[in-house]
Amino acid sequence: MIRLIATDLDGTLLTKAGQLPPGTFQMIASLREKGIRFAAASGRQYGNLRRLFLPEEKNMSFICENGAYTVAGGQEAARWFEKAMAEEIMKDILSAGMELLISAPDTCYVLSSGSKAYTDDIVYRLRNTVTVIDDPLSVAGGCIKLSGFHSDGVDTLAPPLQEKWASRVHCDIAGRCWLDFTLANKGDGIRALSQALGIPLSDIAAFGDQFNDDSMLSLVGHPYIMASAPRPLLEKGYTLCADVLESLKEILGST
Repeated sequence: MIRLIATDLDGTLLTKAGQLPPGTFQMIASLREKGIRFAAASGRQYGNLRRLFLPEEKNMSFICENGAYTVAGGQEAARWFEKAMAEEIMKDILSAGMELLISAPDTCYVLSSGSKAYTDDIVYRLRNTVTVIDDPLSVAGGCIKLSGFHSDGVDTLAPPLQEKWASRVHCDIAGRCWLDFTLANKGDGIRALSQALGIPLSDIAAFGDQFNDDSMLSLVGHPYIMASAPRPLLEKGYTLCADVLESLKEILGST
């Protein structure tokens, strides 16, 4: 029996234009009528997700910042970097030639020296709450996620950073152009939702398309992987999904 559905957004639920597909809110309402809760599980910030899902956000749970910040059943939890570690990761991201994104629960920070195209994308496409700063070290003591972005992709940039940091933090490719550092992952986030809502992991379905979703998919009783996912994820035996809403219709039809 499925009692909670958690879905990734970019590359999974959202359209190629970055929008919720038509019928999303009706589907969430239909699930709720059947006693099935709905959660967004994303690398995006909490404010971004709340705005995206208006007016259904009050009925939802959230795994934000790839698990570094969760909201469920009236409970909020964050995993904070120690200042010295955050400073070192920031320096590594910048030394690798990537744009830097520093995330806190209520805003994200971009550098005034960064690319205008990159900053505009964060502000106008992602519609994040953004603060522009000159010195990244000035906010090192107050962040929950650190991200590197490169428009040409991070496949070749990620391995040395993952090798250095894998034993201390979660360092996951979160899409072709993003490398995310957190002290939690989506698996931690889904565990938090499971505990807060009193729903066993075996009664949870989850949808994802990237390596940062794997920790969540590997825990739940009903994992779905998008057909566009990298081959190593497609080979894990998760249920193949071409369209999230269509799969949700099937879930509703079986309840």
